[in-house]
Amino acid sequence: MASRESTSHAAVFFFGPQGISRHMLFSEFEALLDGYGLPEYKDEDAKAAYVLIDALGKIQSIVFFKIYFDEDGRADSSWNVPVEKLADISGKGPDLGGGPIRLSCRSQCAINWHQNDLWDPDMTPGTNDFLYLRKAVDDNRLRLAFDTPDEEVPTLDSVDVPIVEDGAIDMELEHQKRLKLARLLKEQRLRIRTLESYRETAADSNEREQRIIVHAYKNEIQALKQTNEQLRVQNERLQEKLSSRNEQFIDLQDKVSGQARLVEGLEDKLKYANAEDRVQIERQKLEAELVLLREQLDRRDLDLAYRDEREEQLRAELEESKEAQIDAGKDGSILEKLRELEVVYTAYHSGAGHVTMTSNEIKSYVKNPIGFVSAKCFVTEEQYRAWLDHHESPVCRHKSSDGSFCLAAVDKVAAPGEFELGIADRCVLHKPEGFD
Repeated sequence: MASRESTSHAAVFFFGPQGISRHMLFSEFEALLDGYGLPEYKDEDAKAAYVLIDALGKIQSIVFFKIYFDEDGRADSSWNVPVEKLADISGKGPDLGGGPIRLSCRSQCAINWHQNDLWDPDMTPGTNDFLYLRKAVDDNRLRLAFDTPDEEVPTLDSVDVPIVEDGAIDMELEHQKRLKLARLLKEQRLRIRTLESYRETAADSNEREQRIIVHAYKNEIQALKQTNEQLRVQNERLQEKLSSRNEQFIDLQDKVSGQARLVEGLEDKLKYANAEDRVQIERQKLEAELVLLREQLDRRDLDLAYRDEREEQLRAELEESKEAQIDAGKDGSILEKLRELEVVYTAYHSGAGHVTMTSNEIKSYVKNPIGFVSAKCFVTEEQYRAWLDHHESPVCRHKSSDGSFCLAAVDKVAAPGEFELGIADRCVLHKPEGFD
């Protein structure tokens, strides 16, 4: 550790919307963790990069990490990403002028449980985060002391010019071309992994939004069903009540009719009654008319109650019909509604992660899931199936003349786009010449 500190420098660069927004030494960053704040990052997950720079000013390692600042702009006291260790053990990244760097980011993290604490750099031309960092180091706003390389101008007297055959020169050029091509392929694979990471993050976000929308629809449908059930029960009760009212009305109507006949009979008797019976018959008639009047009033009140309850029942039936139509419409057109809302669907597949689909793509996916996923991975269906076999069992699939397979263990290829049939699934002994 002491030798590295004497020949290299450690710095931390914070990123903003327009590139790098703050430069600091790693010792200053450590002081920041002890309680000093950055007001411009309050209540925010800041994106930063730990950069190890050699004595000549060339970038050796980069760790892209995140750190949260609270509402007062103070750094999260529980932050514990081992950036120095990650910078030492990470895999290779792009060449930023001093050979391939060591790179640690979300899609390339040597310590799995710290993956969510990292982020993937943008490699889009014009907004390339690697170029931002290289420019920041070249500008040297931190005033780091870099060594100046000693350059000697060779002379004919001091230099022995070796005699090199043309064949050796061609081999050396070919070797340089292959190294350059391999480096370019690694950079492109890194960019593909970062893009896949962005896509998976977006897919997770869409999946969460989709779950929220579907959950809201389910709740709404459940509420409508409950309302519909309540209206149905209320309607049944009203029907029972109306049936009872109807029986009461018929019974009262019979009583009124009987009482009316009694009054008519008394009137007839009164016409032919003598003086002694007339007083008694008139009294009976008045009592019968009074009873008839009361029964007529009761019938009118019952009629009004029956009419009100019938109106209430009709309103309940109308509401029940409307709710049923809405409920049926919700169940029948929910997919159409989701299509109008541009909701996407997500399915997980090895090598592709969470594959997102629009409503228009669902039929294609259901018809041929493997073909759909292989197209999303930009490979043929045959290549994707071969990669799946390799991913499940990473062994050499060289077939000898007797029909047996080698089955020696080989390195597992993580992504279908990086898998080359006949090369990645061959061991060192059976790999084609030139692909060591």
